[in-house]
Amino acid sequence: MAKRTYLRDILSLLGSNLTVTFCNLTIGIILTRVLGAAGFGLYSAIIVVPIMVIGFTQLGIRRSTIYHIGNKLLPEDHIISALFLLLLWTSVLSILICGFVYFFSSSQSFDPLIIVLVLLTIPLLLSNVFAGGVFLGKEDIKSASILNAGPTIITLLLTILFVWGLKMSVLGAFLAIAVANLLMFLMTYRIIILQFRYNITWKYHEGIMKSMIKLGLVNAVAVFIMQLNYRMDILMLKKLSTLEEVGFYSLAMQIAEQLWHVPMAIETIILSRSANSSDDNHVHRTVASIFRVSLIIGLVAGILIFFVAPPLIPLIFGREFSKSASMIQVVLPGILLLIGFRILNSRLTGMGKPQVAIYAFLPALVINFIANLFLIPRFGGVGAAWATNISYGIGSIAFVIVYSRLIGMPLTEIFRVRKSDFYFIRDVRKIFSRKRRS
Repeated sequence: MAKRTYLRDILSLLGSNLTVTFCNLTIGIILTRVLGAAGFGLYSAIIVVPIMVIGFTQLGIRRSTIYHIGNKLLPEDHIISALFLLLLWTSVLSILICGFVYFFSSSQSFDPLIIVLVLLTIPLLLSNVFAGGVFLGKEDIKSASILNAGPTIITLLLTILFVWGLKMSVLGAFLAIAVANLLMFLMTYRIIILQFRYNITWKYHEGIMKSMIKLGLVNAVAVFIMQLNYRMDILMLKKLSTLEEVGFYSLAMQIAEQLWHVPMAIETIILSRSANSSDDNHVHRTVASIFRVSLIIGLVAGILIFFVAPPLIPLIFGREFSKSASMIQVVLPGILLLIGFRILNSRLTGMGKPQVAIYAFLPALVINFIANLFLIPRFGGVGAAWATNISYGIGSIAFVIVYSRLIGMPLTEIFRVRKSDFYFIRDVRKIFSRKRRS
């Protein structure tokens, strides 16, 4: 068990995630202000393809890497060598699939230069995803936090330069992403080779490759299904509505999903700790406590967003995006329900059981598609938000029930709030008081 507490690691990644939130919101302001609704809709329609494809073609290797390094059953040099081979394979596969989707897209507004730039960025995105798995498997939270926030910070600075300063429009937005991920790739490669001193070979370690891919494929299917649940509405809006409506809805989801940054920090630590822990009962109790507190924090934050969205959205992003505020208000319940799922799913994934998410969210995906089919033509982005609520709600409730049975903890125990759940307040005070004394 790591010497650092859950709280310290969570606060470290939370600070990183809050930085990401601020940068993403600022990037969103720049893109919406400069590109307008149609331009931002085009940007969203292009970027959603690699996001969804990479969600599957990375084969769940990031989480598989955390599990294998954390278990310490195989030589790390061999694991990292296998990881480099997998990076090569998954990069080629991702580029081919994305290229196929873009080539046969019915849209005539995709600039070929932008598409080439997006395809060349894919290996860099994958390399940073895989490197995050190495850092978390070794419980190197500091490096994981830097890797998490670094690309977004650099993307923001370059977006200001390319989009706002040089007026390069959508091309500038994707150029900023490409350069930012290239710089982070160079940094993480240096850490893995020089600091960790891994002896990288291109030897095919059959047993390790099969083990990583076997666990990773289940992870990949689970992640892909979740990505479809997250992004299917945008793809269907593009087909059944207008680019402006895609722009309104994309902004709404980008803001509403900021509620996930707290559970994202928590789930990452739980995943890392679960892979490195042998005391299941202790981790089960800790995760249940974190689950309850996260829902309370999410509820309070959601209520705040519900009331501040209508006046702030047109003020910050422009009156053109006023419609996004109502979409945010509608989709908040689904976003809140998914907070609980993400916390509990990280525990099962760390235990090597990512398939449970598939059982819960595959039926929800079908329901999402059907709901979007009926609601988008009539209500546009608001209809897509309602479809998201239905899908997230059904999937999350089903998952919690299955989780309860798998770990042998009654639902009443999982949801019953205790005074001890708020121990972290005392620990936060201790941490900051020590910092003040130092």
